[in-house]
Amino acid sequence: MFNVKSPCVLALLMCLSPLSWSGPHPSVAPSLDSHTQEFDRKVYKVTDGVYQAVGFALANSIMIEGDDGIVIVDVTESVETAREVMAEFRKITDKPVKALIYTHNHADHILGGKGFVPDEAVAATLPVYAHESTNFYINRFANIIRPIVETRSTRMFGTALPSGPKGRVNDGIGPFLATKSEQHEGTIGLIRPNKTFEQQLSLNIAGIDIELVHAPGETNDQLFVWLPQKRVLLPGDNIYKAFPNLYTIRGTLYRDPLMWVDSLDKMRALKPKYIVPSHTRLIAGEEAVSETLTVYRDAIQYVHDQTIRWMNAGLTPDEIVERVELPPHLKNHPFLLEHYGTVAWSVRNIFSGYLGWFNGDAASLNPVSPSDRATQIIKLAGGRSQVVNAVRQAINKEDYAWAAELAGHLVTLNRDDEEALQLKAEAFEHLGALSVSPNGRNFYLTQALELKGEAEVKDDRDYTEDRLDFVKSMPMSQVLKSLPVSLNAEDTLDLNQTVELKFDDIDETYTFHIRQGVAELRAGEADAADLRVKVNSRVWADVLLGVQSVPAALFTGAVKLENRITDVPAFIQFLLLFQPEER
Repeated sequence: MFNVKSPCVLALLMCLSPLSWSGPHPSVAPSLDSHTQEFDRKVYKVTDGVYQAVGFALANSIMIEGDDGIVIVDVTESVETAREVMAEFRKITDKPVKALIYTHNHADHILGGKGFVPDEAVAATLPVYAHESTNFYINRFANIIRPIVETRSTRMFGTALPSGPKGRVNDGIGPFLATKSEQHEGTIGLIRPNKTFEQQLSLNIAGIDIELVHAPGETNDQLFVWLPQKRVLLPGDNIYKAFPNLYTIRGTLYRDPLMWVDSLDKMRALKPKYIVPSHTRLIAGEEAVSETLTVYRDAIQYVHDQTIRWMNAGLTPDEIVERVELPPHLKNHPFLLEHYGTVAWSVRNIFSGYLGWFNGDAASLNPVSPSDRATQIIKLAGGRSQVVNAVRQAINKEDYAWAAELAGHLVTLNRDDEEALQLKAEAFEHLGALSVSPNGRNFYLTQALELKGEAEVKDDRDYTEDRLDFVKSMPMSQVLKSLPVSLNAEDTLDLNQTVELKFDDIDETYTFHIRQGVAELRAGEADAADLRVKVNSRVWADVLLGVQSVPAALFTGAVKLENRITDVPAFIQFLLLFQPEER
């Protein structure tokens, strides 16, 4: 049976199971442990007609009750968690859902829609409000770097870790990410935005005056919701009770700090009485709201400005990280503890955002390869046994970062060096235990399990119907863009081939021209093609994701070729050119 694994893996469809912990019992940074209380599972009444559900998933959902209906702002990351929230909301009111509002495109805010609106007929016509770019960013869930971002997301959110003091304590801005695992069904129920705007939109829904304002910050499509009659502000992810994630270690587009500051200033100008974030609990009282918004924007500007200051002085990112630290009145503020983002990661992101990867030291322009560097370091140290001893000494001295770096050189030269793998894992366990940021803690502890052979990111995915529907809701152009970056170029250096793909059910045609290591994708028919394929778009997704084999698709006629004798092997060979590589 021929299966082609997907080169376009979806965001947050992680199927790792929680694993037992066999190493030493890690401690938990005290402030991180107490931070867990922020996510006590509860529905909070903000003011008349506004309710915030906290602790049911990574993101909160907010209900706004009107005269004859309700509006739901953000819908969590799964149908199951959304249903749980809706059950609590139904204890307050049985009014129908009149609209959904998404503050931005992140999965934990959009994928649970059908848990709030299970009736397909209602969902098909329900107004769903978002910024005009949100659908574009949703489609980027299947973007060209999805495999690596998914791997890093698995580590960052700790989905492979046991919950509790031995592993994942919380996820910084929520108790857990409810993706598919042994603990969570993680069903996707996306209802796509169908009412969008560019800068600002005024609405009246169920008698409620609602202002939607574009406010880029954590994402480019971020918006905030303003209820002028109630003086309630729903800021999305532009503020939560943790230092802002100006850079996320899972990897993302550049998050512009000055745009984030500008968005917070727009919020301050409204003089809200209540802030209801999409992560962590509400803030009540005009004075408390004003003070919190002010210190939050000041912290972002401080890190930005001081990073630029030292960049202009010619310092490298490593040197700037040593110098930029929040002043005490900001560093010790409860909304600025590094329980999600960190100052150091932010400094590096700002440097890269302005100047790119080059740190300014010419020695880094063409450095030696990792294997050559490891060889030289080990040679200078007097050989492998001396490096092993140095790693053990570093661990004993609690110099865990240096221990991890030294052990890394051993692993680089020999990925089967069991002793080196165990030592690096031990260093990571200690670094994770000391980490105040759950992002860092989860990443360290997950990689420790991977090094010890107790966890792995699996290539096979359980493409249940909800996940397949999500893929098939993508524009075909977006799905096909994932193929060129999966091309096994070395197999095509002597190839010059044109393949036309005609999707008859959506009346779209695309052409691949594969020539000497490059796969050029063009919209439209080919003047001359070596291979012409007619296929249903949904079947094409099934074939790419390995749900349907090529022989089965050919046998049923779902894939049609001009010449079944000569074209079948050519079609299979074409697909094999895009098989994902393992490290």
